[in-house]
Amino acid sequence: ESSKTQFIPEKMSNHAEIKPFGENAFLIEWSDEISDYNHTQVTAINKIIIEQFNDKIIETTPSYQSLAIYLKKNIDTSLFIKKINALLNEAALSEKVHSRKVHIPVCYDKEFGLDLERLSEVHDLSIKSIIAHHTKRIYPVYFIGFLPGFPYLEGLNPMISTPRKEKPRSVVNAGSVGIAGDQTGVYPIDSPGGWNIIGRSPISFFDVKKDRPSLLKAGDRIKFFAISIAEYDKIKKEVENDTYQLKIFSQND
Repeated sequence: ESSKTQFIPEKMSNHAEIKPFGENAFLIEWSDEISDYNHTQVTAINKIIIEQFNDKIIETTPSYQSLAIYLKKNIDTSLFIKKINALLNEAALSEKVHSRKVHIPVCYDKEFGLDLERLSEVHDLSIKSIIAHHTKRIYPVYFIGFLPGFPYLEGLNPMISTPRKEKPRSVVNAGSVGIAGDQTGVYPIDSPGGWNIIGRSPISFFDVKKDRPSLLKAGDRIKFFAISIAEYDKIKKEVENDTYQLKIFSQND
């Protein structure tokens, strides 16, 4: 049967609701809350669908708490949804997510941390304290967007949460690490941008020449660590020569 077969929105076993999402598509939606739980659900279901139903889908689009699935023509949408729901009942979603923990070097020198002094004044914190707060936490990658390879990271310490700049910069250099509201992220390419820039990483986050252009993916977890300018220059050269070994650990490391 065609995907135009009418179906009734239903609650899934993991407290998500399935809704029609235009022709040949549907949306799995959790609560509006941005949380690790919802992020795990989105990541896990997305992984299941891509791995087991790749021949039936055109693409999937994950967000903070929802997942849009676009089906190929002549796929019975209602039957497809029932298969997914049955599959999710078999095991805990967390067991289906094998995330990576990626260590990202960042130079927080004032040459790169263009807004560090201003943030220091706004929050009445030393620059050293801001860096410590930023590097202490592990940030889940909720999704990739805004720019190719741009990771949206959650978990920023509220003590350094800062609104976007009122006047965006015309150019933010690739690798720049920024803060916008309660999020932190990294600019993968040169781009205009209004995030508060606190440092720069020598790592390449997006490379069209690679089989997987984006360095990071939804489900990864990021740990920033501070480096000096000398270390930045050294790593930058290694990245250009394709000799730098990125520190990547499994979920349990």
